[in-house]
Amino acid sequence: MNKTMLLLMMLGLTFFVSQSAWAGETVEGKVSYIGTLQEYTAPNEGYHAQFRMRVSQSICGNDKTPKDRWILVKSGRMEGAFAHNSVNTHNAFSAVLAAFLAGKNIQIDNVPNCNSATAQNINLWSSQIGIY
Repeated sequence: MNKTMLLLMMLGLTFFVSQSAWAGETVEGKVSYIGTLQEYTAPNEGYHAQFRMRVSQSICGNDKTPKDRWILVKSGRMEGAFAHNSVNTHNAFSAVLAAFLAGKNIQIDNVPNCNSATAQNINLWSSQIGIY
């Protein structure tokens, strides 16, 4: 097998892995509520910080009908080697708060699904939050 063929196979595998890791939906809309929640602990996982937001008149994936959606953001473990999750959570909360105060739209990538009847739980390990 030549090097070019090997390189093409590796690029294809990288694309496949990256697409499967980000297989969730994208929510876009304006933040109409943001609030913190009490930290929680999970067995053998330490404590986690969390906050929630309501994204009003949001669209999600192929569903272009504007709806209010609740999103619950979880930090992931925050002790020991996972202490960086504290900073990631602070940055995510600050971005959502800035969008709320400025009246800007946000985009949340890798939301599990577009069901607006239930709150969508996301974690910062596999999701992204941005302002536009």
